Amino acid sequence: MRIAIADDLETDLHVAASKVRQYIETSYPEVMKNLELDTFHCAEELLENFAPGKYDLLILDIFMTDMTGMEAAEAIRLQNENVPIVFLTTSQDFLLEGYRVFAAGYLLKPLSEHLDEFSNTMDHIMPALVESDRCLFATVNGEKVEIPLKNIVYVDINDKHKLTVHLSDAVCETTMSYSQCQELLMEQKNFLECHHRIIINMDYIKRMDADEFIMKDGSRIPISHRRKKEAKIFYMRYLVHR
Repeated sequence: MRIAIADDLETDLHVAASKVRQYIETSYPEVMKNLELDTFHCAEELLENFAPGKYDLLILDIFMTDMTGMEAAEAIRLQNENVPIVFLTTSQDFLLEGYRVFAAGYLLKPLSEHLDEFSNTMDHIMPALVESDRCLFATVNGEKVEIPLKNIVYVDINDKHKLTVHLSDAVCETTMSYSQCQELLMEQKNFLECHHRIIINMDYIKRMDADEFIMKDGSRIPISHRRKKEAKIFYMRYLVHR
């Protein structure tokens, strides 16, 4: 799991990072071994290092000099619609404004005086993050690798009858069977089997046409005739509840 925190006040940045680590260590100790926590001293620095899919959670101070946390969130939403964004603030005046960027929550400063609110916000956010942090354990080119489910765009069977995992920046052929992969992916609410031996990650869908899904990377994934009605229902439900 990778979390980024941006705050232009060194003390507040340190406290936020410390509280996040303490919370995860206490509530989700299994996450600690893979936790990466990046800290930034301004919004511009965060944006320079941001890429879609890179972070699982962003914590942004609203009142930063030059670019504010709210402005940074607006820029991030142009690249990524789904990454949870939580704001650090000394005031609740921006609660309504946060709806424009689909804020996942607010943390009131100083955090040491609002620990109950901090825990409640993290309790609300973390279960979904932990679930999305699950991995596909597969053998690729003779090496055992962990492929985060959130990085999978779709999986299919190639012309050599091998399971192929399509990521946003790579394609991996693995010895894992389709049925094993299917069992794991179909437990996740964001995966859909839209065609025989093709499973897509609905987080990467750009739009649904009559007979295919157009993915954000330009891939065109066919929808089988017999699955069309079911696929449409599942995708509409996903859009409403994501």
